[in-house]
Amino acid sequence: MTTTPLRIIQSSAIFLASLLLTSTGLADSILRSAGDFTLLGGTAITSTGVSGTQIKNGHVGLFPGATTGITGFPPAVVVNGAIIATGPRTALARRDLVDAQVGLAGMAANANMSNVDLGGKTLPPGVYKFNAEANLNGALVLDGRGRNNAFWVFQIGTALTTSVNSTVTIINPGSNGGRDYGIFWNCGSAINIGANNQIAGIYLAGTSITFGGGSTRGGRALALAAVSLDNNQIDAMGGPGRSDWSGGLMFDRSGAVVPIEVLSFRYFGRQNRTTPHTRSVVRGNASDNASAIEWRSGGTRWRKVFVSQQGTWRARVSHPQLGINRFQFRALDADGMKTAIKRLTIRRSPVASNVNPTPRS
Repeated sequence: MTTTPLRIIQSSAIFLASLLLTSTGLADSILRSAGDFTLLGGTAITSTGVSGTQIKNGHVGLFPGATTGITGFPPAVVVNGAIIATGPRTALARRDLVDAQVGLAGMAANANMSNVDLGGKTLPPGVYKFNAEANLNGALVLDGRGRNNAFWVFQIGTALTTSVNSTVTIINPGSNGGRDYGIFWNCGSAINIGANNQIAGIYLAGTSITFGGGSTRGGRALALAAVSLDNNQIDAMGGPGRSDWSGGLMFDRSGAVVPIEVLSFRYFGRQNRTTPHTRSVVRGNASDNASAIEWRSGGTRWRKVFVSQQGTWRARVSHPQLGINRFQFRALDADGMKTAIKRLTIRRSPVASNVNPTPRS
């Protein structure tokens, strides 16, 4: 039977220069649907302040506790958000919260700070482990060292306790001004914030979270048990440039929490010969946060192939016609974020020859 080759047209120099394709935006944070909430509890959410408590830019919800467990609203108010009734939405948020807690706890630590008071410390980005409780008495400074996508993870075995007038601030942010930074306080038991604190970050508690009177600024309080408030203003979008302190980290394909990676992929063809009824194979590699590759020819519908656990993908391109065939490829992550389109030209020739396949930008 007569066979014909498939050739992917373009110079190898252009191919090497265009292997990586970056996305046009950032993927969702490791909080997933829990990131819709400024306050999320398991048993109760209670505001005891006479006035002044404002929960901003996110919802308030409970699971498995009934919505009646949310008390003190009003006089406490929710701004740019709502109290979400206990049900499927809060159940999903709780599951996503647990996934984030497990993922953060599984990260390798850069330093063990057990028995070290965080007050007066200046810390670069990294993962900081406390075997048991952690304390903050005074000012904690987080030094971004000019980096983008920086993160600080505090792995606290039991409780976090902060004293009156304690603060958390950042210095030396990257070119994004810290808008893509992540600060995560991941505690095995309770979080106790003292009065008049300046909070910063995502507070995740294995049991309860209690805010002292007058503590404010940007953060989220996500607990498996109760959340207690006292004349607080907690703004989920209170980070730099109205960010939410949930940046810097993502889930990889195995479910581990890892430093964020720009969504990207690369591809290459395979030297082969085929009959008119055989498909051409295009395969490649993808970033850890890419879950699938979509491809199409001309205006046809997009077809999808999934990225393997090893980060590879394989598309079987259907029946290219004699002459030039133009294909489009893009990568997707689990949250539906897409890269820009990358184009590939395949020529099917009636004359057999061996060529090195390369893409066309």
